[in-house]
Amino acid sequence: MKNDKDKSGALKLLIQKQSDPHITYQEITEKTGYSKRQLIRLAGELNERDMQSILVHGNTGKKPVTTASDQEVSYLEEFKKAYPSITIAQFRDIYREDVIWGRDPERKGDAAKCGLKDRSKSWFRDLFVREGWKSPSAKPIRTDGSHVSHPIRRPRDRRGELIQIDGTPYDWFNDDRAYALHLAVDDAGTEVLAGWFMPTECTRGYARMMRLILEKYGVPMATYSDKDSVFRSVKSGKPSQFADMLARLDIKMIFANSPQAKGRVERYNGTAQGRLPNDIIRFHIPHNYNTLNRWFNEKYIRYLNAKFSFPVLDPVDAFRPLPTDFDYSAVFYAEYPRTMRNNMFSMGNSLYEAFDADGVMLEIYQKTPITVKIDAFTEEMYINRYGKHYKCVKVGERRRDPIYEADSQKDVQRILSVLEDHRK
Repeated sequence: MKNDKDKSGALKLLIQKQSDPHITYQEITEKTGYSKRQLIRLAGELNERDMQSILVHGNTGKKPVTTASDQEVSYLEEFKKAYPSITIAQFRDIYREDVIWGRDPERKGDAAKCGLKDRSKSWFRDLFVREGWKSPSAKPIRTDGSHVSHPIRRPRDRRGELIQIDGTPYDWFNDDRAYALHLAVDDAGTEVLAGWFMPTECTRGYARMMRLILEKYGVPMATYSDKDSVFRSVKSGKPSQFADMLARLDIKMIFANSPQAKGRVERYNGTAQGRLPNDIIRFHIPHNYNTLNRWFNEKYIRYLNAKFSFPVLDPVDAFRPLPTDFDYSAVFYAEYPRTMRNNMFSMGNSLYEAFDADGVMLEIYQKTPITVKIDAFTEEMYINRYGKHYKCVKVGERRRDPIYEADSQKDVQRILSVLEDHRK
């Protein structure tokens, strides 16, 4: 251990530790000579002041000079225009990463050219107040004026023991198209495993999300979700189509009785809604949900996990590996019981016939019960019978007797007018 304490080095390593939790206090102690208690105190100071003011104040006893120049304030005002709705924490993160640390090639060198400094959280809070900028992040407030909070359950020890899943609809591109993000967060380290955007919260969205988890990590032990109809029948409590898919993988489903019970994924939904729309602007993501799905899973998850996840207690994963010959279509399908009539069955308002690979139609007895399957990924509708695969093809529309309801004589007259027009 060094005889002389390296305060500047300690502060730099503590700043790195904010984004890289693998850096330990013991490593910083060995490199700088500061005890763990002193490092924790310095880390607390970094939450309130920037590195330069800590060094000036601590080394000379002089009052730190934190007043920004007109040029620095003007730069921040212009920088803020791209993000009309952003939290103080995210604005500071983007400013530090893209401008101060020079990760944005277009802004590299701006810090030195414009005299910009790495400012503390409290400094940015004061800036927001002075400029009249509103931060959208705020916890609900009780009647006594205190903030609402909920006790946090101790996380699981290993990755893959418990996966929290949830869907949240939001206008991610701010273009009046609300899509549902199907999100999976590992309970052990608050690590985002996968996410998938669909027009609505649905079985197909969760199936695509789960496939990404299986391909990258393996089979988890259990999932933790709310009691949405995607997971179980609201009336009977019976398993849903998605629950059947997880059962084929021997994944147990655990249901929460409140949003607070699955707090990790709920908090991440809030984080996603607050940060993702601004990061879409920041990283110039095209307004296309197919593109967003790829970028979110290939790049953005790594960024989120580096910033918000933490090391797990047990490094041995609980994920089970998939067999090399694993067939996703044999697991991720929905089943619908139907009855054959005149070699046809109905699905919704449509009529279907089934054909094998040679184009031969499936012919079976009248009123024979069958099971129609729909692939969750390809959306192919098919029937498996006596070891053969029959693809279902739409052949017509189902006739229904029209039933009309009228609440007044005016409604009756309107209906009769419509019927008369159809006869002409």
